[in-house]
Amino acid sequence: MYILNLKTKEALESFKADFYDKNNTYLILSSSKELNLLKDILDIDEITFNDCLKFDENIKFDLFDNYDFLSLNTCELTNDKAKIEEVNMYLSDNFILIVCEESNFLHNYVKDIIINNSKIKQSYIDQNLFKITYFILKYIIIHEFENLEKVEDMILNLEDEMMEYTNDEHILKISYIRGITRTLVKNTRPLLYLGDRILKDNFRYIKNNDIKKYNLDNLQSIDFGIDKLYNFALSTRELADKLLDIYSSKITEQTNNLITKLTLLTAISAPITIITGIYGMNFKFMPELNFQYAYPITLGIMFLILLVGIIVFKINKLL
Repeated sequence: MYILNLKTKEALESFKADFYDKNNTYLILSSSKELNLLKDILDIDEITFNDCLKFDENIKFDLFDNYDFLSLNTCELTNDKAKIEEVNMYLSDNFILIVCEESNFLHNYVKDIIINNSKIKQSYIDQNLFKITYFILKYIIIHEFENLEKVEDMILNLEDEMMEYTNDEHILKISYIRGITRTLVKNTRPLLYLGDRILKDNFRYIKNNDIKKYNLDNLQSIDFGIDKLYNFALSTRELADKLLDIYSSKITEQTNNLITKLTLLTAISAPITIITGIYGMNFKFMPELNFQYAYPITLGIMFLILLVGIIVFKINKLL
């Protein structure tokens, strides 16, 4: 657990029972297992407390008298695998509590704010609280953009690979990438609901008229960023779906090339087949049979027909 007193700039790297003073403001980073230490001190209700203890795919934004509770899912793309993790935020007038696991990318970001006092300015306290919230939400959106860019690179690399050659492994890669894009779109879509609720509902950090305009402008930029993020997720999914078209096109092209080559080989071998058919007939009088060099001459003619056919088709770039 990490705790920063925004008024005194004192940072704690472990929990202390007497750290909390209602006259001060705090930024707190906690795991779900450590949340029980803060439950009574911060007067956390039972419902949101239980929500933090178990994974839930649903995004929540609930307004309470003491704080606003925000629960959302973030995506971590590691080794080309998408892992969905939950982040919970308690936004109060005198504290911000972030609940996430150490494996979550947001943990190190918030930890850096606390330990190094980054993003903190000597300004109106409510504005500091909002700024931290704004930077955290902005960082989450940027991180999701980076995930989509990684997937886009995977799609483009696979597309370039398939343009050179195509095999059965590519269909498995396509299915895997399409699964990742579907996960990202599914995880991003609920954020639209979050952006709308923050702007339309009585969000805590736009109640104060002194800083309402500043906060409202930044919240609108968050909403705009979410819209852009969702559109990017949709376009990435469309790119992934187009991989199937490219794969089908390349397979069809390979099949057509194979059929063309087989057809050309059939055309080349047709005269040879006719010759063998003629001399396979059981006629009594076939003068060539009595000719001493008939056999090698016939083989030579057949070889010459084969060679001429190959050369002609090579010149015309059909083989």
